[in-house]
Amino acid sequence: MDTCYLIDLMKGDPDAEEITKIHNPLRTTSISSAEFLYGAKKSQKKNACDLSEKFLRFFPVLPFDAESAVIYADIAHALSGHGRHISTFDELIASIALRHDEPLVTRDRHFSTIDGLEIISY
Repeated sequence: MDTCYLIDLMKGDPDAEEITKIHNPLRTTSISSAEFLYGAKKSQKKNACDLSEKFLRFFPVLPFDAESAVIYADIAHALSGHGRHISTFDELIASIALRHDEPLVTRDRHFSTIDGLEIISY
């Protein structure tokens, strides 16, 4: 799951919730987890960090490892070579999804520029 999906799911977005009925189990990445927790901390809302940490416990977290690093380098190089760079975090998230042969649940269309990445849009 991409970070935007985690946020939407936690907020109770009906389209995000529908995905959980179709695709189970859902997993996220270490990068999405970090972005999600940073957003909670940045929000300064009371209990946001605690609630976000508890929410993440429901999902297995796929790590960024050495194989993901090789895939990331390929993605970043390919996109920069075509002038289509997206955020480094999103390139890292995509590399983890590809490494683990997982589709990426997201509403962010720029992920479609990454060859071989299966996208589940909502």
